[in-house]
Amino acid sequence: MNNKIAGRLISKLGFWVLVLTAIVLVSFPLLWMALSSLKPSVELFKTPPAFFPRNPSLVWYGKAFTDSTVLRYFINSLIVAVSTMIIDSVFGTMGAYSLTRFKYRGRKLIIAAVLSAYCIPPIMLMTPLYRIIAGLGLNSSYLGVIIGHVCVTFPFCIWILISFFKRVPKEIEEAALMDGASAFKTFYRIVLPLCVPGILSTGIMAFILSWNEYLLSSVLVSSDTMKTLTVGLANYISSTEIDWGTIMALGTATTIPIIILFTAIQKYFVEGLTAGAVKG
Repeated sequence: MNNKIAGRLISKLGFWVLVLTAIVLVSFPLLWMALSSLKPSVELFKTPPAFFPRNPSLVWYGKAFTDSTVLRYFINSLIVAVSTMIIDSVFGTMGAYSLTRFKYRGRKLIIAAVLSAYCIPPIMLMTPLYRIIAGLGLNSSYLGVIIGHVCVTFPFCIWILISFFKRVPKEIEEAALMDGASAFKTFYRIVLPLCVPGILSTGIMAFILSWNEYLLSSVLVSSDTMKTLTVGLANYISSTEIDWGTIMALGTATTIPIIILFTAIQKYFVEGLTAGAVKG
């Protein structure tokens, strides 16, 4: 009995050691970035570097946000990410519901195509997307960048949402239809509320993917006023100088909207991911 108890304690201890190690490995670079953004230039480039700033300063934030182009980058990223999130959530919800509830010719082929599109690396889409968007005259525009981001994130969103709609028993919808509810009312009043956690969590992931996207944005945008924040950060890196202080400040500021979003909808996000992990 004692050996079993000791074995369980050791296994639990090992599990938590692995969890704590993973947390440290993931959070250390972010913490270092945040603390470095508070260091004045004397401490930032000191050798050997100190982990905590001795004289915290907001000089790098002041330098970054007094530049009007940085505020423009933030607005551009926010417009593109929110638009991508809304489009993915709305059309992904309708598409996933259609693929799980209705039977029509080519349905399985569409599901296979969605999975295939999700597996394609975004870099493979760079050239065709640029040629299509440039051909439509939408390069260096909000609509062009949003289309590019939706093309990358939409397969992921619809694939995740399919698992949520599969969890909703069809008997509930059949009972509502038998009671006289229309197909649209059944979807809007019964199915949709049950899938709100999944839709919210998928929308958050779409926002994060769009907010952090760099590759397509750098190709689709050539105008400096239309750059997103991730692309705009490259302006502080040149062949002769790297403005580490401003980069650290902007990098820290970039994570703030994501942290706020997670904090506000954490309950739904965790519930949605947990629900999607269970096979119905």
